[in-house]
Amino acid sequence: MGPLRASLPALLVAALLGGVAGAAAVMLAGDRRACADAGPLASVAAAGAAAGREPAMSASPALPASGLRAGGDRLRARLQAQAPANAGDAADADQQLKELLSMAWNDRRDMRDRIDDFLAGHPGSGAVAVASRGVYDLLDRPDLLSDADLGALYLEQQDPAFRRVLAQAASLRGDSSLVELHVAETAAGLHAADAVQRQQALVELARTRHVAAADRAAPLLRDQDTGVVLDALLALRASGNQRHVRMVEPLLSHPQEPVRWLARDVVEDLRTRSDQARTRVARAELAQELPPLPAVDAGTAARCAGAG
Repeated sequence: MGPLRASLPALLVAALLGGVAGAAAVMLAGDRRACADAGPLASVAAAGAAAGREPAMSASPALPASGLRAGGDRLRARLQAQAPANAGDAADADQQLKELLSMAWNDRRDMRDRIDDFLAGHPGSGAVAVASRGVYDLLDRPDLLSDADLGALYLEQQDPAFRRVLAQAASLRGDSSLVELHVAETAAGLHAADAVQRQQALVELARTRHVAAADRAAPLLRDQDTGVVLDALLALRASGNQRHVRMVEPLLSHPQEPVRWLARDVVEDLRTRSDQARTRVARAELAQELPPLPAVDAGTAARCAGAG
């Protein structure tokens, strides 16, 4: 019995190590399958995770700790609404986009009908993201998706994010009437009694990246709710131009330090833009505002990058 008792600790350690190794092997195998399923999207997500995707900041004075906490809480709340999908969803989205844009010889539908049918058969935000990416990829192909098609899709579709992309695409091609219509529809939320609803409307206006949105957002710089004022400033930074500087300058002496800080940042940004900037949507800014395609989770993406 003596030798057996002496060997028990060693046996337990060996068993535990074996269990850990087995679990690690199972996890590694699962990650390999996920990497294979995710394809190129995994490497894109890994690069984003490695870079940290920190927003670029100007040379303005540092935001006070209270402002940082408030901004962080607001950003986290918004990002939580976009839960990451798994690798299979990412691969599906990639395949769906390829199928949407591939014109089969025996398919008599035009691109407008293809997009309509795709959204009808694939309800949900993932399909909206795929269709939005398809519209973006066809910006230089009016022979496949004409200006008239953009207008017709805008009137036929109901999803606000997709309608915004259609309006922005039309503006990029030189006709801002749709984006002005979309701004007017979105701006209805600015008159809500609830401050949260006013903030939501401001966030959506900012995503249009068109000067019409800044014109609608500017009056809320005088709102009684500090959160609304901050979102109005962000909307002007995202969609305004040099002529909006004078509207922001009174906030440089606002009693709330986070407002003063952000107002300085916005003024510096807008002063670099002419009074003709953002009178039509820019391609780079439209790309930034496309609804996000499904992506692999950051942990799997990082492990995929390490394995490669």
